[in-house]
Amino acid sequence: MSLVNGPELEAATAENLSERPGSPTSRLDFQEDGMTGSQALNLYTSHFLSTWNVRTYIIFTAAAYPDTLVASSIRGIVTTLASICFASIVGRWVDHAPHRLKTLSSTISVNRVSVIGASALWFFIVGAGSGPQESITTEATSWVPSSWKDAMFALILFLGILETLSASGNMLSMERDFIVTAADPDGRPYDLTHLNSVMRRIDLICKLIAPILISIIVSATNVRVGVLVVGVMSAASWGIELLCAKRVWDLNPRLRVLKTTDDRVETQAESFTESTCLQNFGIRVARSLRRYGQDFRNYFSSAVWIPSMALSLLHISALSYSATFITFLLNAGFSLALITIARAAGSVVEISSTVVTPVGVHYLSKAKNHGRLRGMIGARNDSEDIGATLLEQAPDQQAGTETGLERLGLWGVSWQLLNLVPVVFALWSLAPQDPITTSLPTLVSRILTPLASRPVLAFILFFSLSISRFGLWIFDLTTQQLTQTMNPPSQRSSFAGVEYSFVSFFELAQHIITIALHRPEQFKWIALVSLVAVAVSTVTYAGWVWKMRGHLVHWERIGKGCECVKFRVRHEG
Repeated sequence: MSLVNGPELEAATAENLSERPGSPTSRLDFQEDGMTGSQALNLYTSHFLSTWNVRTYIIFTAAAYPDTLVASSIRGIVTTLASICFASIVGRWVDHAPHRLKTLSSTISVNRVSVIGASALWFFIVGAGSGPQESITTEATSWVPSSWKDAMFALILFLGILETLSASGNMLSMERDFIVTAADPDGRPYDLTHLNSVMRRIDLICKLIAPILISIIVSATNVRVGVLVVGVMSAASWGIELLCAKRVWDLNPRLRVLKTTDDRVETQAESFTESTCLQNFGIRVARSLRRYGQDFRNYFSSAVWIPSMALSLLHISALSYSATFITFLLNAGFSLALITIARAAGSVVEISSTVVTPVGVHYLSKAKNHGRLRGMIGARNDSEDIGATLLEQAPDQQAGTETGLERLGLWGVSWQLLNLVPVVFALWSLAPQDPITTSLPTLVSRILTPLASRPVLAFILFFSLSISRFGLWIFDLTTQQLTQTMNPPSQRSSFAGVEYSFVSFFELAQHIITIALHRPEQFKWIALVSLVAVAVSTVTYAGWVWKMRGHLVHWERIGKGCECVKFRVRHEG
């Protein structure tokens, strides 16, 4: 593999901006300079360290404020609102930053600084504790006065905003820029489907193991030791993560090509405006709002905004192993040990979806160039952006992969919906009866009465909920790749930033619904709302697939199959 020095490559790029991913030169790079196992290992290591630190950054609010939920609620609302307001801005910054390594390194560094700073503050304001028997909710003497404690918590809120936005920026830079640029064409060992699946597998494994490890450390020692461990791990992995990202960048010429944007004229106009108006604050605010609105207009003008919105809508569902759902299960009488086992089983199912997805996409991508809009998606974009999309590198193969993603995504979200139906019935059977339920028609009341014995009901609930996660993450992975490949490179991260804003909005809506229906006997209505949201998401995505492919089911193949069966029956008869 021939490597080009960074400065030389940047100079060449400045002279010839047409040498971008997707151009003939770039296609030759794909053939000669494909991703190697060493690059992939460094890429996975960098992503693992980022994800691990995000997952271990648990909030120690309960230890600092053990007698109230106000502090944790405030922090949740503040970080969610920050994501709603600023996620698209972070995505636009990732899109327009020319140097990929500097962008990724900046997100890593800001995240580490915010976590280390917050950990230092938590260390002084959480309860001191007395030993291994201390719980995270045990009240103990703080090392700072009450007034200082509240001031430090306010600073923690600010650092929490930085941590949330930098984590989003890191994910956008890695998923929508780094791996899309570095990935090999479809069919190669390190194509985009393979990289996405492995990266998501790493994320889900960290999601399962990291909180458990921190909880064990806190239980074996005390809360302050847990805070110290989080801060030290974040500091120790900082340099390693930057080094791994730089090694991938050094070894992959495509990553070292500076990104170009189409807003150079706008930038010159803005510089002139700033100089003549003495950097008028009002003009800057108006310009920021205009750009913010443009991000949303670009989002809704994309050919793939409907799958993105369908995926975002799923975050309004409370039918997952979240804190709200676990609290309801504990109030319903299920043991913490049973819930923990079921949650672990669900995590294993989630991880298995990352193994099945590449195989399923390959199998379902055999049907090529069929569908109403196949091959027409990029017609509305300029030729330069289209040349940079992965769909143009190998049209037949990429169109087949796109078809496989669409078909598997429909199977995934449909699987989730079907398996959540028995979950809702089980929850209605568990929930105490209220006046609204008792006033329902007799037939409906009979259906919603307890269905079976407690063990059978528990099995239906936990088994169906766990296997529904299989379809959810298949849908997540396929939709992610569709948004990666069907958006112009200059809008990938800003598109995902708007998607993150909608995800946070629907999560906030879920919290509001939970607050409004806070009594245990009302959780069945939350479950029903969640099922309706998943159904709307499924129908919406199915409509989009029908629009793209012209059909949902190959009825002619089903008809041929039935005729074949009839012929065999007659022949045997």
